[in-house]
Amino acid sequence: MPQLPSPQTIDLAAATAELVDIAERLVSVLTRETELVRAMRVKEIGPLQADKTSLTVRYQKAFKVLTEASNSKSLPPPLKERLTVSGQRLSQAVVDNEIMLRVGKVATERLIGSIVDAVKQQKKSALSYSPKQTVPSRSFLTAAAVDRRL
Repeated sequence: MPQLPSPQTIDLAAATAELVDIAERLVSVLTRETELVRAMRVKEIGPLQADKTSLTVRYQKAFKVLTEASNSKSLPPPLKERLTVSGQRLSQAVVDNEIMLRVGKVATERLIGSIVDAVKQQKKSALSYSPKQTVPSRSFLTAAAVDRRL
């Protein structure tokens, strides 16, 4: 990972461009992840996690460098506008991603609950007495494992 320059030697335009670039790449990853969850292609999300984590860390560092370099002064209007638009896009992508992840989690939990209920019902009817008051000749044993990682 490249070293970020010290706040005293940093060019605000270059720092803003770096932050905007990282933000746009993060928006791209978050958008892709959101699309995959929406399409219920959860298995394809794994490879995106390393990129998402790396870009998030880089964004935080670049933001800190830019904040320290500007010494709480306002950025020139063109830089400020570029950074504002980028920040708004990133914010919207984060919100969309969080909503879709929550919806995906709820849908998965409901599906798992339905499966568990069906299995319980099947076991219950298989182990109860039939109308002839006899014990069924065989019972069904069922095991289920659920990977709740997302």
